[in-house]
Amino acid sequence: MRAVMALALVLVAAPVGAQERAFAPAVDRLVNTVIVPAYERFAEAASDQHARVDALCAAPSAEALSAAHEGFGDLVAAYAHIEPYRFGPARDENRYERLFFWPDRRGRGLRQVQRILAEEDESATTLATLTQKSVAVQGLVALEFTLFGSGSDSLAAHAGFRCAYARTVAKAMAAVGADMAQAWRGSFAQTLAEAGSDNPTYRSHGEVLQDILQAAATQLELAGVQKLSAVVGKAPDDAKPKRAPLWRSNLTLPMVAANVDAVRTLLEAGVGDLLDDDTLVKSALFELAQVDRALAPLMESGEPFLDLAQNEGAHRRLAYAAIPLGAAQRLIAERIQGALGLAAGFNALDGD
Repeated sequence: MRAVMALALVLVAAPVGAQERAFAPAVDRLVNTVIVPAYERFAEAASDQHARVDALCAAPSAEALSAAHEGFGDLVAAYAHIEPYRFGPARDENRYERLFFWPDRRGRGLRQVQRILAEEDESATTLATLTQKSVAVQGLVALEFTLFGSGSDSLAAHAGFRCAYARTVAKAMAAVGADMAQAWRGSFAQTLAEAGSDNPTYRSHGEVLQDILQAAATQLELAGVQKLSAVVGKAPDDAKPKRAPLWRSNLTLPMVAANVDAVRTLLEAGVGDLLDDDTLVKSALFELAQVDRALAPLMESGEPFLDLAQNEGAHRRLAYAAIPLGAAQRLIAERIQGALGLAAGFNALDGD
């Protein structure tokens, strides 16, 4: 019950009058210039990745495998830009979990993926039957293991079952991406646009704006706490880099950087215009820039995340990055929402 309640946001009072009238065009701008385009880019990246894996299975080669690896990087970056918006269409049919089942602290999902590969479970190679399986074997984590995990080098010379499974996972992700983009363009966008007393989901555009801003804040918390702090620990000897998302493809830090860019894009799309003074938004953007400065040299080095997390100098940068992430998160969740007359409550990371 607590997990369900955690998805809700608490409003002390619905914005009214001039403030609410200002929120309506802001919501329209954020939805149609930031969120919907991000979902459309993800749908395109997922479709492209399906095509790349399909080509790899049809004609295995080192070049085709490299193209699939490159496409996976593009797919992760596109996903990271929609990852904050885990409400609305993302909640229907467990789409969020089907795309990215993480964190998986006990490794149950990975064991399911490995079992499918070991047993060559043919039901995982057909979309209709794969989608009936655990959400853990259908998304980014599963696709990463097939393309980058132990035994993946064989894909350059031989397609076989592993490639057939990877192709079906990519196809499933493309289908989810297309469905979510369509929902955000159509029915859900209409629900947001028509917020009001007769709307069963949103009583005001202030509630919509609160969901969007709280989603951004929650994503920064996820990036700082779960993707970085919980992984790198207080010292290199405490690091547990294999708990990080997507470490096999060395996309842990690019994913965090893309999360930061997603929030930056949202803030720069006119959130400051709603405030009498945009200092708070500028402060949040400053903190996000500090995250970029901390992580950029590590990504440019090309060093595996497993090594970075246990290297003293790199570890300092990783540990530091969580600090401005937390500062930006608090600015959005508390001060910016407060200045707008919105009261933040539970977020999607709370629960049992």
